[in-house]
Amino acid sequence: MSEINYKSTTFILMLLLASMASTAQVHYPDASLRLFPVWSRVADVYGELGSIESAEFSPDGRHIVSGSKFDNSIIMWRTSDGAEVWRKYAEQEVERVGWSSDSRYVASCSEDYLVQVWDSKSGNLVKDLKHDQGIDGLSWSNTGLLLVTGEEAREVDVSGAKSKKAKVRIFEFPEGEQIDEIEVEGTVNEIMFSKDDKYFLAAGHNFVKVFSTNGFKLVQELVPDEFFKFTTADFTPDAKHIAASGFGGLIYVWDWQEGKLIKRFNYRGRKVESLCWHPNGDYLVTSGHGPYINIFRKSEILQAPKEVQAAAQVFANDGAEYIDFNQDGGYLVSAHQDGIIRLWVWKGEDHMLNEQRHRWVSEQQKEANKVR
Repeated sequence: MSEINYKSTTFILMLLLASMASTAQVHYPDASLRLFPVWSRVADVYGELGSIESAEFSPDGRHIVSGSKFDNSIIMWRTSDGAEVWRKYAEQEVERVGWSSDSRYVASCSEDYLVQVWDSKSGNLVKDLKHDQGIDGLSWSNTGLLLVTGEEAREVDVSGAKSKKAKVRIFEFPEGEQIDEIEVEGTVNEIMFSKDDKYFLAAGHNFVKVFSTNGFKLVQELVPDEFFKFTTADFTPDAKHIAASGFGGLIYVWDWQEGKLIKRFNYRGRKVESLCWHPNGDYLVTSGHGPYINIFRKSEILQAPKEVQAAAQVFANDGAEYIDFNQDGGYLVSAHQDGIIRLWVWKGEDHMLNEQRHRWVSEQQKEANKVR
């Protein structure tokens, strides 16, 4: 090779390397903030024609329960190896599943106007809770045994005028008795408790309402600046802020007690199906239409003058209808539109946490091997 050709080749290689480095800087956010895949399982037999609407960790993180849209299944999984523990079926689409704080019960709600409460160990049906409409929202309190549900709207006639109303119902276990109900203006898509259980929110068509658990009275209503259908909302762990999103991908963040909108931004313009705060309170994670799970730093949400960029994007193959962290934030489970649930290890920017998680994973694997 001539000296001229050698120099030309070297120069071209340097340009290519520089271009690759530049591309990496543009397209790959902070490499230390990631989700690593652990396992994936078929949770709706119809696959791409099916969908998993919800998946949630048990309080101790050792099990996951999922609910599906088209094969109507409620499945209990073991976290350590993804083994199926038991499977039950509802009559219609399962919209949401959730665990009681003592891990004794799991509840599922569906389009057949029914909430079913199951024994978490055996899968035996404990109680049917009848409703007036299909149920989209469901959540247990973090302590105690309150179960709150939110219905789809129904049309009512008030003095000759048509309007839409829905009910939020509060049940107490182990009796399973309804102890109160609240009427709201429109479908309720999400119910969520604050970590200290002093409040719960109901998010739906053009509203996020916050209620006190002491008397179940409305303490704040957060109204968007334009008509908006909220599908998801969550308190920060310190209960200071609420994030909510839905159709069109707009994300709202409020200082809810002040009723002050802190940030309104749209990252990708696609519907957000689910969002949740990491248990350490430093990150907001979103999923929905599109194949990515997005991670935002709370500090950047609060400080960015306009649009907020994701600190990390995780390719998850298909849109996720629901995401949930275990209690210490070391794991995330995602429920997808392709009928798959996926378990991820959270790799955050606190490297000591990662070391602790590696030890925990090793212990879980040893436990799974003992069972085999």
